[in-house]
Amino acid sequence: MKKIILFDMDGTLTPARQAMSAEVANELYNIQKEGYEIGILTGSGLDYIKQQCKSMFEHELLNCFDMHYLPCNGTKYYRLEQHGMKRVYEESMIGYLSNSRWKMLIRIVATLHSSLIHTYADMPLTGNFISYRGSTLNWCPIGRQAEDSDRSAWIELDKAHSIRQEWLNLARNKFDAEGLEDVVIKLGGDTSFDIYPKGWDKTYAFTNFAHYKEIYFIGDRCEGNGNDTEAYKLAGKLGYSTTGPEQTIKIIKKILENK
Repeated sequence: MKKIILFDMDGTLTPARQAMSAEVANELYNIQKEGYEIGILTGSGLDYIKQQCKSMFEHELLNCFDMHYLPCNGTKYYRLEQHGMKRVYEESMIGYLSNSRWKMLIRIVATLHSSLIHTYADMPLTGNFISYRGSTLNWCPIGRQAEDSDRSAWIELDKAHSIRQEWLNLARNKFDAEGLEDVVIKLGGDTSFDIYPKGWDKTYAFTNFAHYKEIYFIGDRCEGNGNDTEAYKLAGKLGYSTTGPEQTIKIIKKILENK
């Protein structure tokens, strides 16, 4: 019977928005040697998987053709073939919501963003603050192209004032008031919010592996409004919460020791 380990990416296999280490790539190879399949299950888009997991794709022994690539919470699914990534399926958030409800959602997020940056006038700002990924919407108050120094400053400001949790609650109330009760907003990584239709969280990907004997999940945002929470809970005893790539390596070794 088949077994698979599904990994979150940022904060699990890689530091946030940074590259995967050769050591992590080698541990993924060790997983394959023991008969486990591997899935990269992230809220980010496919381009970020390609950028951040370069050491995995360049590993001499790791079989990347036998892996599952599940960006946007698994609402998109790709397999690697000789000529590049082949799409298995891809959901559409606009198609689900309809144009009128989609425009309402964008107006709400834009209004909240304007309010947030006026309330915290000293917060760093750079680049696009909304990223539409086809099946999910990412709202990053400081901008998707923020430098590491700006990201660090925002993270510390957020920790001091619980800014994202406050604005998440405001967004939730706005969604409900405007008939968007079926739209979810979660904390995404260290700096942003992930927004998507109800049920399109990371558990969406699990349906692809329903016939597998064991489905493991490892993520770093497994509590409260984190975007790994539902998948972590669904995995049950096979779910693991990590604090970063170093602990992820330890978890992998533990799984392989107890197989």
